[in-house]
Amino acid sequence: MGKKRLLQSAGLLLGVIGGATLVYLLRPPCLILRHTGLYCAGCGTQRMVAAMLSGDMQGAFWQNPFMFAALPLAGGYLLGELWRYAAEKPPLYRGRWFRPALLGAGLLALAFTVLRNLPGFAFLGPR
Repeated sequence: MGKKRLLQSAGLLLGVIGGATLVYLLRPPCLILRHTGLYCAGCGTQRMVAAMLSGDMQGAFWQNPFMFAALPLAGGYLLGELWRYAAEKPPLYRGRWFRPALLGAGLLALAFTVLRNLPGFAFLGPR
């Protein structure tokens, strides 16, 4: 592993953590919810993180079940990419599975967004 790449990876990881912390502290409102009255796939994520930090995993899950599953997967992917970059290996996003996986994740987010805004699925909305 090259020292320069390892430092760059660590710097990027710290930047992502810092950006996420800033969003958590500022708690900006969801512009989609504000302008349309509809929940997006991310609505409730800030409350989900707050519940997780206080140890309420069940409450966190019900704030946003989609992000409860998606964020750890995205974090694992990011760590994998950073590790591969530092080890000077080809990036994961160049693999032939990446585009179908990304499309699948996008379709799941879209389906979750539609479902949580339907009357019979109000339990999927943030609490």
